[in-house]
Amino acid sequence: MNAQQGKVCSFTNDSPTAHAQWVVVETRPLRDGGQPVVRRMLRHNSIEAWETMQKSGGWKRCPPRW
Repeated sequence: MNAQQGKVCSFTNDSPTAHAQWVVVETRPLRDGGQPVVRRMLRHNSIEAWETMQKSGGWKRCPPRW
């Protein structure tokens, strides 16, 4: 989540194909009222994206929801 930007981002494993592992990345506002942005990307690209988000500042990991 990024409190400064008012956004939360989730990374969820998607069904792997014969050639690659995929992750669904969903970014949405922290508060209700906005449309989520959903992308599908290769697993290694999603790891790089998360690392970049952490380095750029403001993004932190949230505890898992139960």
